[in-house]
Amino acid sequence: MNEFFENNDETEVKTETPKKKPRKNHTTAKVAALIAAVAIVGSGSGFVGTYFASKQFSPVISQDDTVENGQTPSSNDTSKDNNNNANSSAPTLDELQEGITAPTANAGVEYNSDGTYKYTRDLVNAVSDSIVYIDVSVNYYGEETLYSRGSGVIISKDGYIVTNNHVVENGDLFSVKVNDNANGGESKTYDAILIGTDSDTDLAVLKIDASGLPAALLGDSDKLRIGDDCFAIGNPLGLETSVSKGIISGLNRQVSTADYGLTSIQTDAAINSGNSGGGLFNGYGEVIGIVNEKYVSSYAESLGFAITINDAKSVINDLISKGYVTGRSLLGITYKLIPESYADRYGLTAGMRVESIDSSLAVGNSDLKVGDTIIEMDGQSVVTGEVSKILASKKPGETIVLTVVREVNSKKQTLKIKVELSESTGNN
Repeated sequence: MNEFFENNDETEVKTETPKKKPRKNHTTAKVAALIAAVAIVGSGSGFVGTYFASKQFSPVISQDDTVENGQTPSSNDTSKDNNNNANSSAPTLDELQEGITAPTANAGVEYNSDGTYKYTRDLVNAVSDSIVYIDVSVNYYGEETLYSRGSGVIISKDGYIVTNNHVVENGDLFSVKVNDNANGGESKTYDAILIGTDSDTDLAVLKIDASGLPAALLGDSDKLRIGDDCFAIGNPLGLETSVSKGIISGLNRQVSTADYGLTSIQTDAAINSGNSGGGLFNGYGEVIGIVNEKYVSSYAESLGFAITINDAKSVINDLISKGYVTGRSLLGITYKLIPESYADRYGLTAGMRVESIDSSLAVGNSDLKVGDTIIEMDGQSVVTGEVSKILASKKPGETIVLTVVREVNSKKQTLKIKVELSESTGNN
């Protein structure tokens, strides 16, 4: 059976693939296992490729490459993404949504008894201009080269736009095309700045310098019921402002591989490449989800997913005000993962061998040393256990007990070391 999750990126065919900016290190072993079972591929657009399959959140600053042939892997580039745009004067999401009401329909529009639009055409006419077309480019040998394309949702009249992280990931330049179809006006393209991204929930926020934009009203996804009508609006395959209609097929789906991934809405509305970052609307014209992936299988069809808007709101709010998602724990080390097979063969200790320690974080004040091999965290094995899940259960400021093996004068000692966890700021 051939099956995989696909993020809806519109692929731009090029003879050369642009060089990507350095990315955070990810969990090699977990990704390999994930790809073997399920492949999750890009849904924004461009050279994003295997987005969900190639990303895995690790709350540690980590380089968890395995040791091969008894040799220690060389250190990878540990350059950090710099999307921390913390601004104490930044508005909250609630403030940005102030004054935004349910779409005002034109005269003659009919409604059902529950207040939903009777005809899809009227709903689309009322909300479609809140969906934008996003082009992402990279600086490739001094030239601006198209890298990916996707969709976005205007969430404020002054130009804040939510989209998927995998749409904007690795981009240098961002342009946003805003339509004015409802009023018969022409579309306009703006340069955008990246306010914040979060790969773990696959959300990102852009900002354009504009005013009076047709912002969408964010609804309440907790009120959804299976069988409710829904409408996906985006730009699949470059076909701007395309609409597909379906129903809510499932709720509270856990389809993300990340420990901080959000719950998703399942829908049978058609989701295609380029839909990523677009809106999933309810019958009232409110956004109840951010479209981000679909399931592709030789035995299945019409399985699309959108990030639940109620779960996304806190992430969006943090990205706008902080540039990162708050409340996530961070150990503050880089490490090499030594699997048991190599440890047995070469006389090493299986576990996480500490390569560097961030002295600016709380871990720098602990007894942990470079060269130590962590074998347990709070009594749970780091070789057979899920390191990211162990840390995801902790809050910044809490203490974790590390069981480490330290070699002193060719003898191995087992120690218990307490470490206070710091907060990840998205740049770690």
